[in-house]
Amino acid sequence: MGIGDKLLAKTANVEAKPRPIGQPSTSEAKTSPGRLMDAQNRINSAEVRIAQLTAELEEARKAGGAAEIPLSELHEVPGRRRHMPAEKFVELRENLRNNKLIHPVVVRPRAEGGFEIVSGHHRCDVYRELGRDSIRCVLENVTEEEASLGAFYANLLQSDLTDYEKYLGFRDIQKRFPGITQARMAEQSGTPASVVSALMAFEHLPPAVLDLLDEIPALLGANAGADLSALTRKGRANQVVEAVQRLAKGELDQTQAVRLASQEPQKAKPTVRASGFKIRAGRTVYCDLRTARNVVRLEFSNEQEAKAVQDELKALLERRAEAVVAEKEK
Repeated sequence: MGIGDKLLAKTANVEAKPRPIGQPSTSEAKTSPGRLMDAQNRINSAEVRIAQLTAELEEARKAGGAAEIPLSELHEVPGRRRHMPAEKFVELRENLRNNKLIHPVVVRPRAEGGFEIVSGHHRCDVYRELGRDSIRCVLENVTEEEASLGAFYANLLQSDLTDYEKYLGFRDIQKRFPGITQARMAEQSGTPASVVSALMAFEHLPPAVLDLLDEIPALLGANAGADLSALTRKGRANQVVEAVQRLAKGELDQTQAVRLASQEPQKAKPTVRASGFKIRAGRTVYCDLRTARNVVRLEFSNEQEAKAVQDELKALLERRAEAVVAEKEK
């Protein structure tokens, strides 16, 4: 037996035309038993009204249509409201101020009376702001879990959420439903498994990077986040933190940050000490000779002397080369 049938059964003996909810009775009871009976009558009237509304919704659902439901009978369930930026809400309000509602609000019956909003919280908010009393609704026969997850995924995957915020949403799903796999979340949300995998890679970033993302959610996209997460797992956490810090300062873009974190640290070249001596002509330095590994550098006091010595150096080096060859041939 559905909730509508249960409510109808409970109110089978109540008058056919109940007094509207909130309307005062024509005569107020003055005794305690009378007040108790009056309160019970009000409860019964409310239950009859809910039963009637449920029946109307069910008939409309079967006919593929919607029914007008008082806004006072619609109740919000925490966690189902879809995120909407303020400017988008203003656009929605002005649209509904001047146009008919195209997409009815989706509701499901509440055990305690009235209806839960499954989808359409902002449409209800707009109608209340505009001073309207009712809104067109359709009845959806879904379970509590289906309603919650459906609203959650609708909120999670809207385009104006950053990739990091989507990751936080999927992480919350894992906490709410322990043991759920990434493949299952991808299936439920209609998202490619590769996208879910890239989003979940945020969890492998260093804590310092996650702190920055909490402050600036748009700092990293899923692809860059996945690349930096892979580098973190390879032991390059310090380089990743440095790269993201520079990204936050505006010194790098995301591609450059990944490239920086990927670079191997440059090894310091060993210092080569030069040796040598100076030859003086009186008080003047005639020639300054410096040697570093296989390089010999000669610096004379003037250009003329350098040219004069050049031929002698050539002859000396040629004799030395001949001696090296002769030594090898022995």
